[in-house]
Amino acid sequence: MKSTLATLLALASAAVAQNGVLNFPLNRGVPHFRVGNVRQNVKRDTYSQALINNITGGAYYAEVTVGTPGQKVSVVLDTGSSDLWVVSYQADLCTDSKIQREWGDSCDKTYNPNKSSSYKVLEEDGFEIRYLDNSTAAGDYITDDLKIGGTTIKSLQMGYATKTVRGAGILGVGYSSNVASTQRYPNLIDQFVAQKLITTKAYSLYLNDRRSDTGNILFGGIDKDKFIGDLSILPIYMAKGQAEPIHFEVEMQSVSLDLTKDGKTTKIISTDPSLSQTSTIAILDSGTTLSYLPAKITDQIHSKLNVYVDDMWTGLTFIDCKYLTSNPDMRLSFTFGSNATISVPVWEVVLDLLGGTQSDLPFKMPFERACIFGIQSTAGFQEDGFDEDWALLGETFLRSAYVVYDLTHHQIGMAQANLNSTTTDIVELRGADSGLPGGLVGVREQQTSKDSSESGSGSSTEKDGGAKETETVTAGSTAPTGTTTSGAKDSDSAAAGLSARGGAVGALAVAGLTSFFAFVGGAVVAL
Repeated sequence: MKSTLATLLALASAAVAQNGVLNFPLNRGVPHFRVGNVRQNVKRDTYSQALINNITGGAYYAEVTVGTPGQKVSVVLDTGSSDLWVVSYQADLCTDSKIQREWGDSCDKTYNPNKSSSYKVLEEDGFEIRYLDNSTAAGDYITDDLKIGGTTIKSLQMGYATKTVRGAGILGVGYSSNVASTQRYPNLIDQFVAQKLITTKAYSLYLNDRRSDTGNILFGGIDKDKFIGDLSILPIYMAKGQAEPIHFEVEMQSVSLDLTKDGKTTKIISTDPSLSQTSTIAILDSGTTLSYLPAKITDQIHSKLNVYVDDMWTGLTFIDCKYLTSNPDMRLSFTFGSNATISVPVWEVVLDLLGGTQSDLPFKMPFERACIFGIQSTAGFQEDGFDEDWALLGETFLRSAYVVYDLTHHQIGMAQANLNSTTTDIVELRGADSGLPGGLVGVREQQTSKDSSESGSGSSTEKDGGAKETETVTAGSTAPTGTTTSGAKDSDSAAAGLSARGGAVGALAVAGLTSFFAFVGGAVVAL
């Protein structure tokens, strides 16, 4: 299998550089291997890091370089957490076969501090983080140099995990108010600004559709060719009396299930997320494969789509795989604020991950071919002490959205993603002191592609073959706008994949099932 991995990396196409932008499309990794091969799109002060989409459709990996000389390590990009941590070459997961069997994982590329002249220990045994699926990582807090997207951050604080159940580290890009340490420290996005690599703490995320191999993140920039129509600007939610945000939370106004036929759209379900006068608060989390909605919403959706909810073994919701091809114009619509609506095709949230394992499951589903449904209920989290009335929007939602995260001005920019875009039109975010720039408009309509499996990492050429210049924008004023259903520090972060009822992956001890769910991926919300 190691030779297969090497072969895939060798097949990666050469970087294409034009006008300072370096684009490197990546091939999809092998199941179980957390593979990334970094190339960057660099446009003046805008840094772009290529992302690898795991073949299961979950977890976007980047390959970064740590230490002097640099050691390549794979990390999962996670907007739901704030710490960067890497796996030690001596981590228990790397050496203990029992832990490997229990969690269905083994180590990928690890880090050896003895080989780095720039490594320093900050706090022995000071790093400890626990996620919502009960997975953990612990070790030391250290500093070392990090190279990401063609630029180097000097002496970045990070976790050095000697105890972990994950074979790849995590690249948390959230607020430093949510770091696992008892004492706040400047994390990756803070250091980008402090070391004058970008001038505002903001980045945009483009995951692309589930058939694509790659996604894209731009630190300090927005790519107008990656979204359709207007970029809506939303305030990041903060509770009354809260001084600053901890998570990327926005107010979700409604969810509907729509079907378009002969040019006419019919709302099969139209629901206000809340039965009260307040909206539901939704966390935007790239580190979780599935999305979770309150039961009062999912019950209606599940009923209409005739899903099967397994309450006993996995806590997961399954759907007939026929929805991969039937009703291609059936969509889930999510509305935020007064004018931001993201439309998600139902086939985009039908995950064909069981393969030949369906017959091995200890329960029988009412479908000849079952898929995992990408919209699950938050009701299962109540047993872990969480209120049910909230939403966690993971990759099954975010792949259809283009999202800008502005940590300086506590804003979210959101628009419908232009899937499989092959061009770039980058706007730099710098010198801004009042918020994200208003009036940004993307492409007029969804770009068509002859090959639905085409990589969507983007090319630096315009549609007519020419190159576009990068714009520099100074932000102006912005207005914050078991049944078949018929019919460490509490810092809720999420990273790397599938969450099953707030920890089914960690709690699952049934022989034969653990490996399957580890293959699919586990949800990580740092606690």
